[in-house]
Amino acid sequence: MLFKRKAKRVAAECRPVPKPEPIHQKGFGTEMPPQKQLVEIYFDQREMSKQAATFYNFYETNNWSSSKGTPYRNWKLLAVDWIFNYIQEQKLKRRLRENALL
Repeated sequence: MLFKRKAKRVAAECRPVPKPEPIHQKGFGTEMPPQKQLVEIYFDQREMSKQAATFYNFYETNNWSSSKGTPYRNWKLLAVDWIFNYIQEQKLKRRLRENALL
């Protein structure tokens, strides 16, 4: 006959506190440089899939760093600015076209 081992119970205050492990999540905007596929998915979700390649190539040629040489830390912030600027540019072009016809 086999006996089951009983686990010893230790009071909560006596247990060692585990150290939290650093979080290494991929695809949440902190991985630099980003994978091209993640950039394409991000732009596709915002219905700007044609701009994904342009965005990626622009920052890839600049080595994902600013004009001063400081490396960027979050590519999603860059993508949000890129999309906003693209929309504003399209609105301006549309207004100029409409005003030219009047």
